[in-house]
Amino acid sequence: MNRTGTVRPLTWALLALSLLLSGCDLLRSDRLEEIRARGELRVATLNSPTTYFIGAEGPEGLEYELAERFAASLGVKLVIVTAPDRAGLRAAIKEDRADLAAAQLSWSSPWRSIAQPSNSYSDSPLFWVYNRSKPRPKTPAEIAKLKMVILEDSAESNYLESRARKEFKGYKWTVLPRSLGLDPLELVASGRADVTLMDGREFAAERVIHPNVDVAFPLPQQRPLYWMVRKDGRDLLEAVNRFLAGEREATRIPTLSVEALSAPPRLPTANADQLAIDLEVRLPELRPHFEEAAIESGLAWTLIAAVGYQESMWKADARSPHGAQGLMMIMPRTARSLGLTDPFDAGENIRAGARYLAELRGRIPGRIDEPDRTWMAIAAYNMGLGHLEDARVLTARQGGNPDLWVDVRARLTLLEEEFWYLQMKNGYARGWETQLMVDRVQQYLKLIEDAEAQAAAGERILAVRQDP
Repeated sequence: MNRTGTVRPLTWALLALSLLLSGCDLLRSDRLEEIRARGELRVATLNSPTTYFIGAEGPEGLEYELAERFAASLGVKLVIVTAPDRAGLRAAIKEDRADLAAAQLSWSSPWRSIAQPSNSYSDSPLFWVYNRSKPRPKTPAEIAKLKMVILEDSAESNYLESRARKEFKGYKWTVLPRSLGLDPLELVASGRADVTLMDGREFAAERVIHPNVDVAFPLPQQRPLYWMVRKDGRDLLEAVNRFLAGEREATRIPTLSVEALSAPPRLPTANADQLAIDLEVRLPELRPHFEEAAIESGLAWTLIAAVGYQESMWKADARSPHGAQGLMMIMPRTARSLGLTDPFDAGENIRAGARYLAELRGRIPGRIDEPDRTWMAIAAYNMGLGHLEDARVLTARQGGNPDLWVDVRARLTLLEEEFWYLQMKNGYARGWETQLMVDRVQQYLKLIEDAEAQAAAGERILAVRQDP
């Protein structure tokens, strides 16, 4: 009996130790080895302006760029798994379709049983946003009395709910189900709600399509951002934390101030006065390149010149924050496909840009007449054919004519509204930017053509006067 009584506790202790060690192995896991074996890192994210979207040249967005660098550091290919919302991100992790989720996420209770957070890699402020036609609320007590709307399962709703008992006691808000397709910012802009809480980065990206909204004031504390790593990926989590720490140290993660995110958007203005000067100073040197490109492409040289002026103001050494280069602002991927070897050689860049624009024009449906065909080609030059086609689909759905530029133009900004772009094949696009580009090209083209007509008329008058 004594011997049996002493063996049993020892047996249970050994069994417990065995289970503990087994559990530790699961926590350590071999997720990294599995990722390297399959040759790809699967990252779940949202299609949005602050995370991931398809630009004219391919994928863009802060989270995409971070994830791509992390995959490269592991020596594997990046595979993006898009989800419509945060519930979809959690499902992708739970169903083993993704190794991690990267979408400017906050740590909240729905993630606890599915994932573990990385170390915070950045912060984003939260703004109370109101309609500028109404009195500006200045204090939390004033906000609490207003009609507030918040989107279901959003960063904002998670933040409010996690702090409802302390910071937001006495506040009342309406949670908008995602199935309704209502946008809180649009409701505030239209006056159907008084105020909403909005992530600062998202507000900066979206306010350009709602110029009548503004920031009342930010919350005192910023929202920390995390990647969510599957629970059995302890080794993956360690690798993620090392990578993000290195990115922070190298300052490759943008940290925008509250002032920068809340400032009114500064849209470039059409500069007719500067163009008048550049027609005299820069055009004589560049005109032979525009005319040569016109012969090669079949486009009018004045049109090519107008596009070039909108893109760079005829500066051969121009660069954009997104990587476009040269006078016609050509992205590296397009440059390679066009055989452009020196993007900062004005003549070579102009000819390549004209070839690309002519190629896009040739891919616009043949039934579309001029000048709509050209305006749509210029829109595709900015946003890509995929997004242009999405805008045409939306135009048809709403009863407009998808073959008329004026009807398509009116729907471009819908590609910035979540309810609409999530229904489209190519997702989010900066529609306002494309509107602006085509508008400016039209203005510059007219100014260049008018200047040409005046010059031609002056030459004819001079010729008549000199004729004996």
